[in-house]
Amino acid sequence: MYGSFSGGVAALSFLFIFQFCGLSLSALIFSREAEGPKVLLGSVLGSVSMQWLPALTGFAFGFTTVGHGAAAALMLFTTSAAVHFAKRAGRSDSIYAGKALRAFLRHKFLFFVLALSVLYCILVPRSFYWEDNIIYSSQATYGDMSMHLSFITSLARQGTFPPCYSLLPGTRLSYPFLSDSISASLYLLGAPLRLAYCLPMLLAGFQVFFGCWLFLRTLLNSEKKAALAFTFFFLNGGLGLMYFLGGEKGNFSRIFTAYYETPTNYSTENIRWVNVIADMMLPQRATLFGWALLFPTLYVLTRAVFHHKRRYYLYAGLMAGALPMIHTHSFLALGLVCGAWLTARLFRDSGLSAPAARIGKLLIPLGLVAMTVMQAALSPIDRDNSDRLLGLFLSVFSLWAGTVVLLIVSSVRKRKIKPVIFTWGVLLLSALALALPQLFTWTFRQVSSGGMVRGHFGWVIGEDNYLWFYLKNIGLVWVFALLGLLTAKKKAFARYCPCMAIWFVSELVEFQPNDYDNNKLLYVGFLFLCCAAADWLWEVFGLIPKKVLQYVPAVCLAAVLAAPAALTLGREYVSRYELYGTGAMDLSLYMDDMLPAGAVILTDQRHNNEAAALAGRNVVCGSPIYLYYHGLNYYQQEQDLRPMYEAPGENLQLFERYNVGYVLISDFERSSYEVDTAWFEGNFPKLYDDGGRALYWAVKLS
Repeated sequence: MYGSFSGGVAALSFLFIFQFCGLSLSALIFSREAEGPKVLLGSVLGSVSMQWLPALTGFAFGFTTVGHGAAAALMLFTTSAAVHFAKRAGRSDSIYAGKALRAFLRHKFLFFVLALSVLYCILVPRSFYWEDNIIYSSQATYGDMSMHLSFITSLARQGTFPPCYSLLPGTRLSYPFLSDSISASLYLLGAPLRLAYCLPMLLAGFQVFFGCWLFLRTLLNSEKKAALAFTFFFLNGGLGLMYFLGGEKGNFSRIFTAYYETPTNYSTENIRWVNVIADMMLPQRATLFGWALLFPTLYVLTRAVFHHKRRYYLYAGLMAGALPMIHTHSFLALGLVCGAWLTARLFRDSGLSAPAARIGKLLIPLGLVAMTVMQAALSPIDRDNSDRLLGLFLSVFSLWAGTVVLLIVSSVRKRKIKPVIFTWGVLLLSALALALPQLFTWTFRQVSSGGMVRGHFGWVIGEDNYLWFYLKNIGLVWVFALLGLLTAKKKAFARYCPCMAIWFVSELVEFQPNDYDNNKLLYVGFLFLCCAAADWLWEVFGLIPKKVLQYVPAVCLAAVLAAPAALTLGREYVSRYELYGTGAMDLSLYMDDMLPAGAVILTDQRHNNEAAALAGRNVVCGSPIYLYYHGLNYYQQEQDLRPMYEAPGENLQLFERYNVGYVLISDFERSSYEVDTAWFEGNFPKLYDDGGRALYWAVKLS
């Protein structure tokens, strides 16, 4: 876990190789882009290659140092060949740091983007704090970090590929594990665990912030509108602060002391629209790395669709095709964006842009009314309506598909279909060529076995009124966004309309057992809502005669709306929870040094399981808070834990069934089961005992 100096150098060198090659390839592929976008896209290309190439070589060599050496060699060979042929063709190009810096200085808001990135870089290491042989987490990462650590350490230590859940041995890991494999690569090469965990997150954080800014500036074609939309998105917060003002003494200060009682995450009052930085980018690595690729992909797609860069359809398709095993929700959200923009394109080719925009705007108030009425008939906490809601979704989807078919027929008759085929068709084919193997190998297998796709009404609105729920959660930005959509011109409406498709799907269909997880779709829709809100607000501010004075209400409004987010981030900065104490650390070090890489250890189901998270070993059955929400069938293993601890002599066949090699008995196991300690003492050799934790070797008994 502590790594070594030489291992750290090797890991950093590996990271540098991919970043350098990514920048070199970006200079060739995006030669006509400005220096800033080249740097961003090159960094993203380097990170994605570092996630995917070791996975591809892993099928042949396993997740091993040999496989990583092959991946690095393949990246260097590809880059060298591309540069060589580009020079021979007279198309050699490179990235000039001086130009990139001068471009940065010209855009003043980029200093705010940089400041937010630095703030994130401060929060990341505090979310995984290692001091005096104790690991602490922040508030946001207390639940999720152990799961991600189990993926990272088991990949690095066991080296099997495709990987299996160390929390449920024998079950293929179908979670988008490439968000963790990038850290597993560094850990495998010898980097300390904390460095391996945090460093890729820091890099991805910069890619998310600057990628989002680049996309917003390009979509809105205005720096001031993009600045407002950027602030609304990353410093989001609704009306939750009102629950902490006034009242008894200490009502406000509990924001910084209580567990998950913040203005953006207060389940007691159904405040669930969490802050993007604190509760999405910090704990949810798949979302973080998914957005690190999604936002630059949206930029490339925007350049293709609205700036008529035809080659960019291919680039966007290839980038989209890499998404499923990084973040499946981002892949789905991007598909909905593409569907909406393709429909808008077909309406335009048929000369129906204006009536289509009017119909789209009419659907907004009708949809809000329909949702409010449906809430009275379909309880958000009732799962018996799943089939009916899926039927409603499929009906609307069929109506949309039929409309698209008719529009395509119209384009064929007007001889306008060829440009669509060579743009959107290329994007679709390139994306599916890369995505389908991933979906069939991992995603569809888990979805079909876990019953993860089902109908569900109204995200997590609970018993709240539909309109009130979103008003108090998203706040005034939601109102501004609705006004922006309703007053937008047809071209602007076509740009923002993906939010409607995403919101409709997210309110009727769920793709994971956890209702809350649909926010991974909703936040992409929210990004487009922020664009509509910023567009409308700047039209209002434009009524002020002097341009300088227009910035005063914009800055004041942004500051007021960002106050709940600022308090939440402050709470995240000061929070510290012990996740693994000195006893757990010492035991995990012993396991890491002495136990076979593929060993199966019998433990209880605590989420902060040092055997799985820190030592990278398998446990018979991990925590239900992870397994249930991944749609896994773990119930038999869970039931078998009790007799294995409480009557081991009568259930030796269970030890053989699960290939148990070691048994851990600590205060956690004693509190979960009535452990027959005497039997283990008399029959299994004790390998480790620190007075609180004892590890036994489960030898076979005749």
